Amino acid sequence: MKNKIFITIMLALSAIVCSGQSFLSKYPKLTKKNLSEFFSDWEAYSDSIASRAVKNDSLIDMVVAYNYLSMQLEGRTCLPGKEASPKYHVVPQYIEVERYYLDVDTTLFSPRFGFPYHYSELKDNEYRIDSIIPQLPYRGLYLTSDISKTLSTFVGGWSKGDKIEKINKGNLKILNKYIPVDYGHWGGYWWFTSFPLITNICYADNLIAVKIRTSWWTGEETWYIKKDDEFVRREEPTGEWIE
Repeated sequence: MKNKIFITIMLALSAIVCSGQSFLSKYPKLTKKNLSEFFSDWEAYSDSIASRAVKNDSLIDMVVAYNYLSMQLEGRTCLPGKEASPKYHVVPQYIEVERYYLDVDTTLFSPRFGFPYHYSELKDNEYRIDSIIPQLPYRGLYLTSDISKTLSTFVGGWSKGDKIEKINKGNLKILNKYIPVDYGHWGGYWWFTSFPLITNICYADNLIAVKIRTSWWTGEETWYIKKDDEFVRREEPTGEWIE
């Protein structure tokens, strides 16, 4: 029964997404002239998805909200000698949640290695992969693969076969006024998201491990360990890495 309910929900969400992203058909080519209208349509699409999103697990919602707290601060900051922050915050439309219906040994594995991936042969009732739609932050936009392709074509610098397109510095500069734009560490791709960025969450009965990309080239993992029926956040990050 649970599986049937989950499939129904995902099909409904898929229908919403496919319908809403039809705004992209208005922009066979993104230009400086239609960029403002594009962002208005993108914002309307994101607001529509956020308003119809299925309520997630309250605990996971709390964890996501805490890690995205900085994006809830209103206004744009502009320090002397620096440009103002981009107008919008951008987060992926979905966050993958790996749910483990068991306790994991948080002492056997060194914290620096992150969540203990040693459950290779779990039964169906012990493991499940879901995805959630996170709460939209202040002036937030949901990023999808199709929207990312449209933006990549606009700024260039992306891989096209064995060739990397030339970066359009003029388009890059104007796009950065709207959203964060960082070139991928390995080249040929872009990060159009705000940081910190939750990439996925591993959720066991006694541990929640949040995988976080802190910049276009760094990341870490934050643990919430269950104590006395409550999940307590470990202050020091776990499993830090650099590309």
